Amino acid sequence: MLHLHPHVTAVTSERESGHIEDGPHVTAVTSERICCDTSISTLVEDEIGEPLSIGRKSRVIPPAMRRALKARDKNCRFPGCTHRYRIDGHHIKHWANGGETSLDNLVQLCRFHHTLVHEGGFACEKDKDGNVVFRNPLGHRIDASGQGSRSFNDEVVANAREILEDRHIHSQTCVTKWRGEKMDCDLAVGHL
Repeated sequence: MLHLHPHVTAVTSERESGHIEDGPHVTAVTSERICCDTSISTLVEDEIGEPLSIGRKSRVIPPAMRRALKARDKNCRFPGCTHRYRIDGHHIKHWANGGETSLDNLVQLCRFHHTLVHEGGFACEKDKDGNVVFRNPLGHRIDASGQGSRSFNDEVVANAREILEDRHIHSQTCVTKWRGEKMDCDLAVGHL
């Protein structure tokens, strides 16, 4: 059982932290991640440990919806990730904030990326067209390739150009000199 205790975090908004029954204390974002795709019962207590209310059971993804989610997403939807195992169903709008447990509000994330979204400052949201987008902790959109958008200032480009010119790197540097002749296997093995 996860007990949730109200308190104010450094983020300037009132959040809840908790501890797992007979276990460790966990932060508000860890509690949120744990609650994202589990069945829990909550017991809200005041400062001296008196029960204030016993909460409702959390929204769990039903088996049929989980199968539909798996068929739709195939693997982790975090840009660049191809993990297919140890996958969680993630509520894009968390159920505690009024998000529904519907296929439209769910996305598959591997455990690593699920933790990043809840505890690492990354964001998972829908854009105006209804597409799932991810943002890094600075708020920059992560491209579908998994790479963040890059912008280089003139100083960085000038420094890179200076380094490359000193090494005589140009457009023909990586062009092969092979003309189709047979490979000398004895020479290749000898070098290995």
